[in-house]
Amino acid sequence: MKRLNFYEKHHIPIYNDPEQINNGIVKIDHEKCKICGMCLRACPADALVEDNKKIVMRPPGINECMACGDCVAICPENAIIQVKGYEYTGYYKTIDREDMLLPRLWG
Repeated sequence: MKRLNFYEKHHIPIYNDPEQINNGIVKIDHEKCKICGMCLRACPADALVEDNKKIVMRPPGINECMACGDCVAICPENAIIQVKGYEYTGYYKTIDREDMLLPRLWG
C-alpha cells in the first residue's frame, strides 16, 4: 500500500462533513400518498419516516438520503419524486452523472 504524503494526509475526505457531501432530496406528494409504507421498507438509508400520518424525510444529520431512487421505484401511487441526487463537493468529484432513472424495475 502506498504511503500518504503530507498534502494527502491533510486532505483526506470526511464522509460525514456537510461541506463535502450534499445528500439527496426526495419530494413526497401528500395528495397521492396512501401511506402504505412501501417506501419506508425499501429505503436502504432509512431516510424516510412517518410523521403525523405523512411520509417525510428525516431531518439533516440523521440517516440522510443517498438518492438511490428505490422509494421512487417502489411507490405504487407515484407519489415520490427524486429532486436532487447525492453529490460530492470540495475534495471529491462526482463523475458519470446521468439522468436519474428508476432503479430495480422488473419488466
